Amino acid sequence: MPNRSGSHKYDPKVMAEALRQSKGMIFVASRKLQCSPHTIRSYAKKHAVVRQAIEEERGYLVDTGELALNKAVLAGEGWAVCFLLKTLGKDRGYVERQEIRHAGEDGGPIQVKRVIFNIPVMTESEDE
Repeated sequence: MPNRSGSHKYDPKVMAEALRQSKGMIFVASRKLQCSPHTIRSYAKKHAVVRQAIEEERGYLVDTGELALNKAVLAGEGWAVCFLLKTLGKDRGYVERQEIRHAGEDGGPIQVKRVIFNIPVMTESEDE
């Protein structure tokens, strides 16, 4: 929203508050502030208070999701157990597929040696 001078400069603290109210959702906050999502991303690059509001709200959302997953695992819900093991249990071998990467000596590139044999072929005229 334009300030008193008519320009579209935003107070980073006001933007951060709009982000907190929208739970860190940039598009929702941009609609509330009547600016573009690009403007919010731009402010986040320049202003720590805006960047921090986004990070904190998203962190809270992820924590909330992890709590819900934890409850589902403890309730024995198969989808939750499967998801947990495929993500957090990878180091224990719970993966859908395994990737095998080959490397050369000391992790470097694989050296390929190509050998071509030059064997003479006898023709009919040489048989006689």
